[in-house]
Amino acid sequence: MSGGVAVRANLLCVTWSAAQGHVFLFDLDARQRLSAWTLPAPGQGYSDAAGVAIDEHFHLFVADPHNHRVRQFSAFGRHLGDLGQPAPATGDVGRDRPGVLDHPHAVALAGGCLYVAGGERPRRRAVQRFLRTGEVQRPLASGGDVEAVFGAPRGVCADAEGVLVADTLHGRIQRFRPDGSFVAHVPCSRRDALARPVAVLRLPGQVFLVADRGDEPGLAVLRPDGARLPAGEAMSARCDGPIALCGDERGRVYVLDRGGERVLRFAPDLAYDGVVVDLAEHLDDYERGPQ
Repeated sequence: MSGGVAVRANLLCVTWSAAQGHVFLFDLDARQRLSAWTLPAPGQGYSDAAGVAIDEHFHLFVADPHNHRVRQFSAFGRHLGDLGQPAPATGDVGRDRPGVLDHPHAVALAGGCLYVAGGERPRRRAVQRFLRTGEVQRPLASGGDVEAVFGAPRGVCADAEGVLVADTLHGRIQRFRPDGSFVAHVPCSRRDALARPVAVLRLPGQVFLVADRGDEPGLAVLRPDGARLPAGEAMSARCDGPIALCGDERGRVYVLDRGGERVLRFAPDLAYDGVVVDLAEHLDDYERGPQ
């Protein structure tokens, strides 16, 4: 299940996939769509649209898991180029190397660095790092266990405080400092329930919001020791299968749910604010190309 959400100033981006990857931009103040386009695909093939990030110039970075790359666009859909080396077409040799993107699912920006998380199986280099100009940087190194592999991470969050990785198959959040050094794990599982975190967002007060697609799907607010806070249960009651998260400059939280078709907003205290986007209202525009 693919889809992503990102916000900067009054611009909200939602990505969604149905045979092709689609990108929608909305003006939050005017509550109207600004533009929409479809990701390019080789020949008559397919594309996909997963995680998305927006930089200070309102350039968009969209993960395309199907074509193993991150696409860069202007705010009006002009394709500015791709980041990352695609994975080999066949076999597994060469898929776990710096700069190679194997089914990228999530992207995040911080300090001039683009973080890309993905993979379909455990890998050492599942969280790649690039400069926005495309130069490959040293990947993050999974910490805290002997194998030093990530479990096909589906979510990544980066800010001035560091990097959080939703280490999906391992049922945990991995924490890193801004320089990429490992800090600790945050366990997501409880009792006998299997956790599968797919998105993570840092909240004030050293707590984390996690979207889980495991045995107990929904949202959870976790402390660094893995203890759960009640606010997560209250948010989950409003959401239907959350798959992506982001926050804005005012501390508000955006949750993409219903298979990537709806965006809910919550206040900084996590009180429910309302539905800000429902893609069902825009499905008729999919075949029209850039608007």
